[in-house]
Amino acid sequence: MKEILIYGPIGQATTARDVVRQFQEANGEDVLLRIHSEGGSVLDGEAILNAIRQYPGKVKAQIDGMAFSMAAVIALELRNELTMPEDGWIMFHEVRNYAGGTEEDLERQLDQMRAMNASITVRLADALNISEAEAAERLKKEIWMNGQEAYQAGLVLNLTPAQALAAHANPDVYMNAPREFFTPKETKTKQPTEMKLFKLFQNDKIEAPSLELAEIGPEDLGAELAEIHKSLDETVATHAAELVARDEKHAQAMQNALDEQRAEIEAAHAEALSAAENSAEEKANAIVAQAGHEPVEVLPSETETREERVRAEYAAINIAERGGVEKRRAFRKENKDIFGG
Repeated sequence: MKEILIYGPIGQATTARDVVRQFQEANGEDVLLRIHSEGGSVLDGEAILNAIRQYPGKVKAQIDGMAFSMAAVIALELRNELTMPEDGWIMFHEVRNYAGGTEEDLERQLDQMRAMNASITVRLADALNISEAEAAERLKKEIWMNGQEAYQAGLVLNLTPAQALAAHANPDVYMNAPREFFTPKETKTKQPTEMKLFKLFQNDKIEAPSLELAEIGPEDLGAELAEIHKSLDETVATHAAELVARDEKHAQAMQNALDEQRAEIEAAHAEALSAAENSAEEKANAIVAQAGHEPVEVLPSETETREERVRAEYAAINIAERGGVEKRRAFRKENKDIFGG
């Protein structure tokens, strides 16, 4: 038996051209038409219906999960040879059109929609053994049936076990979808869930820890998780403390290096200033000597003399010697009125 699928939107995922070609290739062999579609193009659907009616061989149909809109009309055509699972769904409603165009286009489309609705109403009234007026009214509100309801209404020849493909649809698109269609069924397990965890065992007598499988029940999980959380918290705290200590050590080392550089720059500046002042004094005395006068001694103020002396003493401390950096730091601290801070 050849299988032909009507899966996905009709006119897109499943086209009339493809289905008709498959019927031609079947060449009279028995065909099983499997349906799992939300519907789609009415025109493509009508072409598929014509291919079914003209096929010389036997055609059976099977709803695998859902048959909505035009897919439901195709299933309705084969209701005398139709099966569906108990948890499958079939849905009928009025024809919908989302096309545009000119005023004449819209009028022509409206006439087509009315003709299509009338055709579906007649087929549904005959299948459900109700009046066409009642069928038309029910189409406006949408007709939703699960497998059991469709079987009781005479739309399905036989039911299959509840193993349908998942039927899905946007609830905003439909008006009257039953709540249970969008609410998944709860599954109940008779046996309690078995839980297995890997536990790490450390032994002082072996170099590497061993990984063993430990089976625990729900009643033991609380203690196991508490121990795991405790161990994790301790590890995180230890790691954080190590990071803080490392950062503090790094910051202190950077500060010491900056202090040394600053001291060296200040010492070099003091030496350069002293050399410049001495040079200026020597030049002035040379000029005075040429004029036949005695050299003039420039006496700086007491504060300036002490500052020069202090800076000269500071520069004389050799930081390359052992303890040189500490000596300079202590010297700066003793003479903080000169160096500041």
